[in-house]
Amino acid sequence: MAMKHVLHSRFWLTFWFFSFAPMATSAAVFDDSVTYAFSSSAAKVFWPGGQFDEFHQQYAKKIVEFEVKDLDKERIIELDLDTVLLNQELTLTIDSRGAKSGIADFYSAEHNTYKAPQIVYEVAGQKRLLVASIDTFVARKDRKSKSKDAVVKAGSGVTTLLLFEFPSDIDLQQVKNSKLVLTTTDRQFGPSLLALNQLIYSAPALKVETSGIADKYILDKGIANDKAVFYADDFDDQDWLTGLKLTVGMTKPVWQNTGELEYVDHKDVRHFSGEPGKAVRMPFTTKQNLAGNLDYYFAKHAGREPEEAYFRYYTLLAPGSYVSGGGKLPGFGGTYNKAGWGGRANNGENGWSSRGAFYQSINAKNPLWGGRMPIGSYIYEVDTKNKYGKSIPWGHERSTLQPGKWVAIEQYLKLNTPGKSDGVLHVWIDGAKIYSRNNLHFRDTDKLKIEKIWLNFYFGGVAKPSKNFDMYIDNIVIASSYIGPVRQ
Repeated sequence: MAMKHVLHSRFWLTFWFFSFAPMATSAAVFDDSVTYAFSSSAAKVFWPGGQFDEFHQQYAKKIVEFEVKDLDKERIIELDLDTVLLNQELTLTIDSRGAKSGIADFYSAEHNTYKAPQIVYEVAGQKRLLVASIDTFVARKDRKSKSKDAVVKAGSGVTTLLLFEFPSDIDLQQVKNSKLVLTTTDRQFGPSLLALNQLIYSAPALKVETSGIADKYILDKGIANDKAVFYADDFDDQDWLTGLKLTVGMTKPVWQNTGELEYVDHKDVRHFSGEPGKAVRMPFTTKQNLAGNLDYYFAKHAGREPEEAYFRYYTLLAPGSYVSGGGKLPGFGGTYNKAGWGGRANNGENGWSSRGAFYQSINAKNPLWGGRMPIGSYIYEVDTKNKYGKSIPWGHERSTLQPGKWVAIEQYLKLNTPGKSDGVLHVWIDGAKIYSRNNLHFRDTDKLKIEKIWLNFYFGGVAKPSKNFDMYIDNIVIASSYIGPVRQ
């Protein structure tokens, strides 16, 4: 019986059009690095609304229930897709519908393309066959992607995910008699009562919040004088007169630890404003970890240390960059040169930090995210067991920096009530809020405040970059209320 089914599967290939559609670059729900926590673990993008179960419960529409008996024999299962809403990208799942369901194993493309999950259909009188672009499964206990496994699993605590992409020249309205074809392995784990579902999800339009301080000032001109602004710098005033003033002591430099800043013309970095001016280059090299470090101390320059603040900056990851590992980006600090960085644990009374973070570049072969660099936060909360901070991805498609594209990153931090876990962190990318936390624990004493804005560009850890790459910063604003992106 098993051999008959194998021959039957191969017989289709002799007269049907066989389609290996590449993964589309439109907004698929997940990619082949999908896990229970991430719709893309490669891009550090979370499932919308939570983890997989919450997303699946909300957006999965049942098509049909079916049973896989525990026969331990290879066989073909066909499921009718006539009630499916056909899209260019069709996303199907298979999950358990029985309280005591076993787990069914089906072959994936990694085992044998001929036996992989596939859709057979008719269009314009011709029969066609479409192999899944992605066939994988997720489970609560698994943190790694299963897309390279030779089987896909469905049943108790395990859900199969399938992505099919119809060729662009197919008129979906003409598709008839479509069926999902699965081939079971010769080993099953109890009888399984399963459901075939369709995931129907469209990402909601992001609201861009433009009602911030920056909306009152075209290209940030004059924003430094706003009563809600602690400090602003667009790095444009770096001429010979400014240098002379600093030399003779007429002004005081605001940034500490500046070293030798390298200023670049806007035209050389295709600046987002399209206007003449300067930006600052932060060079990451294979010889060192630190690319740049600027500190703005509130007590020294604002006269007080706040307990909440907004901080916006523009950044560019240079075109063609490959980032071989993770590191730190600008954020907030209350280290007081005691704790909250470099393996100096936060015990609640000595120091904390909430810098940004970046991760390794996504493999260029990933058709959705290839070449991008995920970003997030690197936080030293109160933790007496772990002397290091923890890296937290922001988990949104916008929190993946595309080389060659300027983005505005704004962070709001409110310190927790001493001894409570009620600290707040919000993040906006280009004016759209993409991350929010309200349970952070930075301190157990009100002596710890927001000491500084920490413009830290650091690779690692310990390891150095395997290749040189550059980042750029510009249009920094520190304020007591929401800032928003630059008004063009």
